Amino acid sequence: MMLPVVSSILAGALLWLDRVFIFQSMVSRPIILSPILGLILGNVTIGFLIGASLELLWLNAPPVGAYLPNDESFCAAAATPTAVLASAHMSDAAAAGFALAASLPFAVVGRTLDTHIRMLNQDLIHRIPEGRMEPALRNAIGKALLRSYLYALAALGISVGLLCTAVILVGEILPDAVKTALSYMPLAGVVIGLAGLMTKEVPRPVQAGLFILGIVIILMISWIP
Repeated sequence: MMLPVVSSILAGALLWLDRVFIFQSMVSRPIILSPILGLILGNVTIGFLIGASLELLWLNAPPVGAYLPNDESFCAAAATPTAVLASAHMSDAAAAGFALAASLPFAVVGRTLDTHIRMLNQDLIHRIPEGRMEPALRNAIGKALLRSYLYALAALGISVGLLCTAVILVGEILPDAVKTALSYMPLAGVVIGLAGLMTKEVPRPVQAGLFILGIVIILMISWIP
């Protein structure tokens, strides 16, 4: 299982670059990225569960103007291998729910990484000497892309490592009632995303907090025998 997870991290970091830094052909969208990683990991079903949930959950939060939303692409890249690993201990739906609940905070990591890389890459432009604009610009672009990929690879590797460690520690000891509650998480993401689209409001931190609180309450109720 280790080799597919490592392969998914390598591919996930590359696909994540499509969000801002290269191509921008939409392969970084969760609905595409997660199934691709699911195929690499040998479980496309979980890839579609993760991808559809995150795609709809972020459907009403596009990066418009100065507004930079939390990074659903990075979240998807971290959640998919976590879910596939968790599927060894629970159903695919419950594994997807566990990965979604555990990886949502890492969307902030993706946004922070995005901002940090952009600031680093700005320095390369100022170093381009006059009179050698074209070759220096190509060199700067190559350095920027390589650095962006290495930063993404390191951040994603650490994130997946932490999440997979959590799976190993708690995957086998989670009660069946909690696994049942987690199996509703993918559907909850779809419903919340559609509801947000209908209200046409940009998600606020308080709404994210209420969502997390609701999931915690569901888990607590499910835990009660």
